[in-house]
Amino acid sequence: MRFVSATIRAFQRLLADRSGNFGLMTAILLPVAAGVAGLAMDVTRVVQVKGVLQNSVDAAALAAASALSRGMSQDDALKQAQAFIASQMANGLIKSDDNDASEELTKDLNALGTIRTSTSSSNATTYTIEMTGSYTLAMNPLSSLMGWKSMTIKAYGKASSAKEVDQRALSLYLVLDRSGSMSFVTETVDSSRTSCQNYTQSNWGSYPRLAATRPCYVNKITSLKTAVAYMAQILNASDSTYSASSTPASKLVRVGAVAYNDAVFTASDMAWGTATANSYVQNFPTYPTGGTDARDALTVAYNALKSSNNTEAKAHSGAGVSKFDRYIVLMSDGEMTGSSSSWNSSIDTAVRSQCTTIKTEGIQIFTVAFMAPDRGKSLLSACASSSSNYFAPNSMSELVTAFGEIAQKTTYSNTRLTN
Repeated sequence: MRFVSATIRAFQRLLADRSGNFGLMTAILLPVAAGVAGLAMDVTRVVQVKGVLQNSVDAAALAAASALSRGMSQDDALKQAQAFIASQMANGLIKSDDNDASEELTKDLNALGTIRTSTSSSNATTYTIEMTGSYTLAMNPLSSLMGWKSMTIKAYGKASSAKEVDQRALSLYLVLDRSGSMSFVTETVDSSRTSCQNYTQSNWGSYPRLAATRPCYVNKITSLKTAVAYMAQILNASDSTYSASSTPASKLVRVGAVAYNDAVFTASDMAWGTATANSYVQNFPTYPTGGTDARDALTVAYNALKSSNNTEAKAHSGAGVSKFDRYIVLMSDGEMTGSSSSWNSSIDTAVRSQCTTIKTEGIQIFTVAFMAPDRGKSLLSACASSSSNYFAPNSMSELVTAFGEIAQKTTYSNTRLTN
C-alpha cells in the first residue's frame, strides 16, 4: 500500500513539474515557425510568377489572333503562341545566361491553346483564341516543413480577330519621366538578384554609394521599361501590317519617345513600328537622377505631332493612308519641381497650359501618374483628354497593365483582348 501511495505521489510531482515546458514548446513550435517563414518568402515569388505568366498569356493570345487575321495557319499560330509564352516567361524570370534554369522552366511550364472560327454575313472570318498557361513552382525547403512541396500557378487569356481588319493608322509620342525619384524601389522583389542598391526617398542622399541590401526590389525605372516593352507587344499584336522581318516593320504605327528630368533629353524621333522607341526606353539608366520638369519634353512631342508640321501626314500618306490618329502619353512619378526638390507652381501651371493647347489641336493625351504624390496626380488628371485616359498605378503590375490598356485604346482594330 505504501508503495502504491509513493508511486502516486511521484507521478503527481512529475505532472506538476513545469521546468521543461519551454524546451518542449520550442521543439513543437520551431518547425511551424520555420514553415511559416518559408511560406512568406514564397508568397512574393508566387505573385511575381503569376504576373509574368498572365502578361505572357495575354500577349500570346493577342499575337496569335493577329497572326491568324494575316493568314497564318491555326497550327502555326498555336505553336507561335506557345513559344511566345515560354520566351516571355524566361525573359521575366531567368537571367539571360542561365541555361540550366531555362531548361527547368520549360519542363515546369505548360501552355495550351484552342481556336474557334465563325463567318459573318459579309464573309468575314472571325477567330477566337483561348490560351491557358500553367507553371509548377517549387517551394523552398522551409515551406516543405508545412507540407508545401510545389504550387501550380495558372493563367488564362482570350483574344479575337477578324480577317478583314479595319485599323486606323496612328502616331504616338511617349513623354517619360526619368528623374531621380524613378530610381526609388517598388514593392516588387527582383528574384534574379540576391541584393542591390534599394534607393528610397529617405536614403537618396547616399547616391551613388548606397550599400547593397537584400532582397533586391525592382525600382520604378525598371518597371517603366517593362511597361513600355509590354505596350510595344500589344501594339505589334494589334497591327495587321506588323512584321519584325520587314522594313519598315509597320505601315500603320509610328512611335516616338522623349525622356525628361529637370531638362529634356535627346529624343527618339518618330519612326515606323515600336522597336526604335522601345530600344530608346530600354537604354534608360538603372538609377536616373535630377528633378522634374515636363515642359520642354511636351514641346518636343507637340511639335512632332501638330498639324502645321506635315511630317507625319506625309509619312502616312506615303504608306497609302490618308487619315491617322495622334496621341501623346505623358508619364511621371512626381510633381513638377524643376531642378529643386520642392513643388514649383509656375511649372505646374505651364504644363497645364501646354496640355490645353495640345488637346485643342486634336491630339489625345493619355497620362500615367505612377506612385505619384497628390499634386502630381492632380496635374496629370487635368492633362488627360478624359477620365478614361488617366491612370494612377501604384505598383509595377498596375503600371504594366496601364500601358497595355493605352496600347489597346489607341488601336482601332478587330483584334482585341477580351475577358
